[in-house]
Amino acid sequence: MSNEKKLQFQVCGLSLKHFLPFFLIVMLVTYTGMMPTVKLAEGLTATSFIATFAFLMSVGGIFFWLGDNIPFVNKYLGGACILPLFGASAMNYFGLVPESLQNGVKVLMNGGFQDAYIACLLVGAVLVMDRKVLLSATARYMPAIIGSQVCALVFCLIGGLITGYGPVQALFNVGAPCMSGGSAGAMTTIPKLYSDLTGQDMTGLAGMFLCYASIANVIAVVMAAVGKAVCQKFPGLVSSDENPTILRKTGVSMETKAEKKLPATTDDYKALAGGIFMCFAIYEAGNMLGRLPGLSIIAGLAWSIIIAIIIKATGILDEKVGNYTANAMNFMIRALLPTLIAGIGIKSLKLTDLTSYFSIQALVVIFLGVLGAFIGAMLFGHLFGLYGFETGVTAGLCCCNIGGSGDLAVLSACNRMELLAFSSISTRIGGALMVIWIGLLFPILML
Repeated sequence: MSNEKKLQFQVCGLSLKHFLPFFLIVMLVTYTGMMPTVKLAEGLTATSFIATFAFLMSVGGIFFWLGDNIPFVNKYLGGACILPLFGASAMNYFGLVPESLQNGVKVLMNGGFQDAYIACLLVGAVLVMDRKVLLSATARYMPAIIGSQVCALVFCLIGGLITGYGPVQALFNVGAPCMSGGSAGAMTTIPKLYSDLTGQDMTGLAGMFLCYASIANVIAVVMAAVGKAVCQKFPGLVSSDENPTILRKTGVSMETKAEKKLPATTDDYKALAGGIFMCFAIYEAGNMLGRLPGLSIIAGLAWSIIIAIIIKATGILDEKVGNYTANAMNFMIRALLPTLIAGIGIKSLKLTDLTSYFSIQALVVIFLGVLGAFIGAMLFGHLFGLYGFETGVTAGLCCCNIGGSGDLAVLSACNRMELLAFSSISTRIGGALMVIWIGLLFPILML
């Protein structure tokens, strides 16, 4: 009798015989042009929420299942996340996504679906943590972010030297945009910073910066998956898959495990609704603070995390009620991840963007920069009592991607979605720190 695990088809929680009829309905409606649509203010036609969501669930679910079951791809390349991302993007590139459906995806994603997903994950990830664990971990985390960025910039300089790309160009054309807090930072923040520093219009560099950040994002996703397999060969570098955590136990006073493990699911739908509501409210509060004068230097998403940390650290919210957010977080992870990733692939990822500015020298510099961020975060994380791999992923690799969606892709690739709160801190706060770094270095090296 074979010991191999039997391959089981399950998409959207359905077996093949149950999924296939509904999938065929969605495809039939999509490709006969019979989808329910709405008119946009711009005079464009977009598919309705139902048509858009049904398509993304079906296509994203199939690609997710394929990626999770293809040998090597599922273990080393984060296939469960990569295939929905690139698969959906490829469908769009080859004209398999009707224009009205493309518009529907844009409306869905721009309308806050991704924000809703991230709000539940980041707030839930904080509020369900044990308070002692949270306080111990965050006290050691900022040095890891700073160490990661210093190592990344040094590796970029070295890459510029050995490839002939130029060390200064490598620092400012690759290192800065790739660690600027996501695609928005690469397209707007860094060009605007350079324009202010030089007095010349540097906004034309936005396309190149976005391309390099996109390539760094792909490298970071792959490095997260491959790095986990490598690091697991060395005891003490990676936490267990059963209870992933960032804080490594170094003494009897170190808190690394919650006093009790929360159930992954619930049949109390009122608790689920309460959890979603609290996550959304905290997200809105963070967004409000991020718009106030004097506080806008910190992004609204980072403020949401700070608020959640304050709530958890002070204990002002009843623990039982706060744990409702675990239901919201797990609902997003278990039910909606393939849908979200497919939406990102159609809306945000254009395959041609990865090649239009491509050169071997730039690719080497980008790779070394991402590697430097990963290694630097691992070293400083280990030094400050954190698990090297988990710190390398969150404080390092999640500083080298296209933002919130990049965080999701990186964490999905190594099965560490529970650490989204830390990766969000890295992406937002890390991006702000990179602007400070570049603001200090640019006048010295370029002017």
